[in-house]
Amino acid sequence: MGKKIGIIGYGTIGAYLVGKIKKDADLSLAFVFDTDSGKLSGLDEDLVLSSIDEARKRKADLVVEVADAECVTTMAPFVLQFSDLLVVSVTAFAEQGLMEKLDAVAMRHRTRYYVSHGAIVGLDGVKDGKELIDEAHITTIRPQEGYGLEEELKSRTVLYDGPTRGACRRFPKNVNIHASLALHGLGFDRTHSTVIADPEATVMEHIIDIRGRGLAWKIEVQGKPLGERTAAYVPVSVFQTLRRICSEECGMTLI
Repeated sequence: MGKKIGIIGYGTIGAYLVGKIKKDADLSLAFVFDTDSGKLSGLDEDLVLSSIDEARKRKADLVVEVADAECVTTMAPFVLQFSDLLVVSVTAFAEQGLMEKLDAVAMRHRTRYYVSHGAIVGLDGVKDGKELIDEAHITTIRPQEGYGLEEELKSRTVLYDGPTRGACRRFPKNVNIHASLALHGLGFDRTHSTVIADPEATVMEHIIDIRGRGLAWKIEVQGKPLGERTAAYVPVSVFQTLRRICSEECGMTLI
């Protein structure tokens, strides 16, 4: 049966993961949970949890969170008591004290939690070169529909420009890529975020500028949206991340 995977959240990414896990000989599903039980109709009833409290009994090797930042805050401390955890809603870590709380639970129960890089590339370089980096700026430009704005914009509009912590609090479902950059680099208060809505945009675009002692990097990422918030690359990225976490293959591993 291979490694047993639990899924929290059954939106675009969660549905993709369930489909891929079912076809993977090295993985199996332990459970699927969503706070909106209506999303789970059509799934095997044996997999569906009516309450997250039931998750402990399913003996998952890894639980993957693909719900939202609030879910991380409320459920991650419980999940880490019995399973490793992969967090995709990275904006949750903009809440001061959450990381320390999860670290304490993980140490107590000998579990681990992983942070997904999601739609961003190049975070390995940011993490490895952190001590040399002086400035980190990330700009996101995307169609306005994904921001949940009440008014219809007529032209490209800057919705936020400031420290990444504030961007995560204002747009918790839209700037996970900003949170990932902050966690791997200078932190939520020293990383600078610009969030832009463009009614004419057809892709999601992220532009990352890094400057430091002896280095200057510019990373540009574009992705076609799946629905309103998720770029096409993200579900694929999350699945490959969970495969690497669960892999027991011998030989070369690219990290």
